[in-house]
Amino acid sequence: MKKRENIVIIVVLVVMIIAIVGVSYAAFSFGKTGSKVNTITTGSITMTYTETDNTISLTGALPTTDKTGMVRLNPGEYFDFSISSEITGNVNINYEISAKDITDSGARKIDGSNIKLYLTKLNGDKEEALMVPETYNEESSENTYTGRPTGEMSLYTSSMNSSESNNYRLRMYVDEGYNPQGDGGNLQFTVQINVYGKAGDKYVPLTTQEILEDNEVQEEKTQMFNYASNGGYFDMSGGSQSTNPEYVTNGLYSTEDEDGTSYYYRGNVTNNNVQFGEYTSDYYVYNYSSRYFQSLASCQEYNSRCSESNRVKLASAGDKMYWKIVRVNGDGSLRLIYNGTSANPDNSDLVNSFAVGKIPYNLESNDPKYTGYTYDNGTDSFIKKEVDTWYKNTLGSSSYDSKVLGGRFCSDSSGYKPASEYGFSGMDGMNVFASYDRLGQSATGYTKENSPTLKCPVTSESYGGSYRLKAGLITADELVLGGENPGVTTDSYLNPGDSEMYYWSMTPAAFGYGNAGVWDVLEYLSYYIVDNDYAVRPVINVTTDNGFTSGDGTASSPYVIS
Repeated sequence: MKKRENIVIIVVLVVMIIAIVGVSYAAFSFGKTGSKVNTITTGSITMTYTETDNTISLTGALPTTDKTGMVRLNPGEYFDFSISSEITGNVNINYEISAKDITDSGARKIDGSNIKLYLTKLNGDKEEALMVPETYNEESSENTYTGRPTGEMSLYTSSMNSSESNNYRLRMYVDEGYNPQGDGGNLQFTVQINVYGKAGDKYVPLTTQEILEDNEVQEEKTQMFNYASNGGYFDMSGGSQSTNPEYVTNGLYSTEDEDGTSYYYRGNVTNNNVQFGEYTSDYYVYNYSSRYFQSLASCQEYNSRCSESNRVKLASAGDKMYWKIVRVNGDGSLRLIYNGTSANPDNSDLVNSFAVGKIPYNLESNDPKYTGYTYDNGTDSFIKKEVDTWYKNTLGSSSYDSKVLGGRFCSDSSGYKPASEYGFSGMDGMNVFASYDRLGQSATGYTKENSPTLKCPVTSESYGGSYRLKAGLITADELVLGGENPGVTTDSYLNPGDSEMYYWSMTPAAFGYGNAGVWDVLEYLSYYIVDNDYAVRPVINVTTDNGFTSGDGTASSPYVIS
């Protein structure tokens, strides 16, 4: 075996200060004679980018996995910097962090497709992922909202309208897929980290603008989330379901998420259909005892008797992918849930359904950690491995991947404690998570309101948490926002109805009598033990600057993202 050659990566870093001065005018109309002077003042922005002394300088670097590269903290393995602003007046700044390849033209260079970059935001001793690890890839168009030119890799885009200071950390490493044997060693790849900013209105993608033009934003009603979107109401203490017509809620609503204002669809809406992506080749899954797995390996992990004879076709080459818009995220991207190869799947079987598989959430259930989308500080759940496999073999290996963000996902394992401490009676021996308190107040006779959130609570557990992923699952909070409610049969666009395609969320619910349970959707919102078999509906976050190319969101004419 040949000796593995070393790779030398040198990172050149510069200090850049951006100062932008803007003017904001206080517009008003005054129709009476006044005694006070009204003054219009200017607003100004000073934005600074400051680098610390530590730099990335990998000498003798060898390929590494994302799991290792994302947590490196030895000297020379990470780079910290901060962006601060001093803002007065009614001014907004859109800013962007980017990386630029400045490798010396005379150097022996390793190709950027073999280099991974990963950016986080520092909150005390915690790190928040701002992207998934991505290979170096330069943007072919400029960003007129931030001032970033072409020929650089965009790492993160955001906006500020008040004085603040944010700390960031960058890691860069050689992708595990690179084979250094025979490359001669001493290859280089050098990047410069740049920050750009421009004063102006907060960036709103054309897709968001079109959705807001097509839908009147409704006002949330008091106690709205104690009811399903069809007005259904279930009181577990009384064991009965009733309907209140005043709480029939359908349409587009708004709430806050971690990135700003999010617009979410609720109820029996019919204009949130999207066509995005396609199967570029025939796609097969493995059927074992009416369970459908994404690979032979995962099928055999479930049962060693699974073989190639269990392979069945899920989709044919050229089949279009259809989705439902769950919401417009606060950053302007679209959150989509898979709806199959038809805008109107009948869910008669897997091939004709909105699902890509039907599996256990985890193969074991005897510990609360198995409610987590990951557990033991980073071990993938069985369902996460399946979702990742589906994405990698479909959108991830096509040109559509560039439109899919490393978006926010939440497996909320916070607040784990005995049900009695939340005020739930008759649940002796049960521990529940904070999501049960937020969403399951039917069990208390609604002594307080259900209160779904799009902000991921901080957890102290070694399982679950907040993620940046290319694909994941819907949360129980999004299901309640969308019109679902525990124990209530409803007609929301997220409800599978009388179907075998009941599907998993990624939100931990409870642990009791030796079994871990996760929220899922039957004909109503419920939770089941994780080793049960339910459908898999991937969720992705998509961004585009060009708007929809056609369509009005109906099933007969879906919005199209090309």
